Amino acid sequence: MRKYSILLVEDDAVMRARLRLLLEKRGYEIIVACDGIEALSLLEKHEHIQFVVSDWVMPNMDGVELCQSVKSNDYNRYLFFVLLSSQDDHKSITLGINAGADDFVAKNTPVDELDARIKAGFRTLDLHNQLVEKNHALNTAYAQINSDLMVASDLIGKLLPIKRAYSDIELAYVHQPSAAIGGDMLGCIELDDRYAAFYIFDVSGHGVASALLSFSIHHTLNTLQGDSATMYTDLQGKRQVRKACDVLASLNRTYTINDNHGLYATMVYAVLDRKTGELDVAFAGHPPLIKVEASSGSIERIGESGFVIGMFDFATYESTSLVLEQGDEVWFYTDGITEAQMDDEMLGEETLENLIASTRGAVMQDKPSLVMQQVKTMIGSQEFDDDVSLLAVRRSGEGND
Repeated sequence: MRKYSILLVEDDAVMRARLRLLLEKRGYEIIVACDGIEALSLLEKHEHIQFVVSDWVMPNMDGVELCQSVKSNDYNRYLFFVLLSSQDDHKSITLGINAGADDFVAKNTPVDELDARIKAGFRTLDLHNQLVEKNHALNTAYAQINSDLMVASDLIGKLLPIKRAYSDIELAYVHQPSAAIGGDMLGCIELDDRYAAFYIFDVSGHGVASALLSFSIHHTLNTLQGDSATMYTDLQGKRQVRKACDVLASLNRTYTINDNHGLYATMVYAVLDRKTGELDVAFAGHPPLIKVEASSGSIERIGESGFVIGMFDFATYESTSLVLEQGDEVWFYTDGITEAQMDDEMLGEETLENLIASTRGAVMQDKPSLVMQQVKTMIGSQEFDDDVSLLAVRRSGEGND
């Protein structure tokens, strides 16, 4: 049976001995102090004490002053404080409670009632301690989860393209999750010496589930070996680069069959023929791409939304073909940018186009960052409510003849 400890603070030796005897007979461990100053010293020394019963009127430091000191100091534990007084009038009770006392007991209270009040106090104290332990466990778990999320964020960041310059093409991007980890992803794959693929996608929702689906789609796209690869098809025994629309259809079959717990992804997938400059691109519920012509600086918005990936097993996709001349750029983005709030309205695609146009003449690698910084200035925040990704691709070479 647990033995509860009480610090009894009483300057009168006779009353102190009487209370100590009565409480010890009720099974309590009693530690005594003659005044408030000694009581404070004992509380520092005995960390297991969490219950104080104190007389009101004492020399050096009275019960109210002791209570105020106990409640204002940090003992790394909660202390339950009971004031004893020969005065049980309303004014005295109010003064004691205002000083921070948890209970107020008159000295002439029968011992059975005093015992009951102390037991009630210990029940309150036990509940408080259980709550502290649970909060500590939650804080420990949260710290571990937060640490894991930071590691996951770093690992997901390593999935982003490291290489920025390829034969005849150059890419630049910015990627900013709204939380530690998000559902946006982008990438570039050199399919062979002639073809390169670019993609950007946005998984619905936020957090771990979205990030895991994002990782899975990224992994599927980058699995180049065997039948599971989505980027190739066999034609008369020869491996051929698949059309963009067929890649999206393959991904949709994979992620519609699997249970994604209601998650889906929007996506743009494009294949560039570096010899001819032809870009084969398909959309899955994603915002259009923005094409910037090098010769004139004119901007064109290209692409139809289409079906998202992972929701409808009957979904079909169509490819759009365009030609990139030397120096032409195509920009892919997620809707976290265009739906960013500026006061009472969203940023919108037209504003994004204007920001992209304003980067003409800037170094390619700097362009997405310049756009992003202007967006943050316009919305008045460095953070976004949604994940944000922006990928720019420029055809920089003459092509391979």
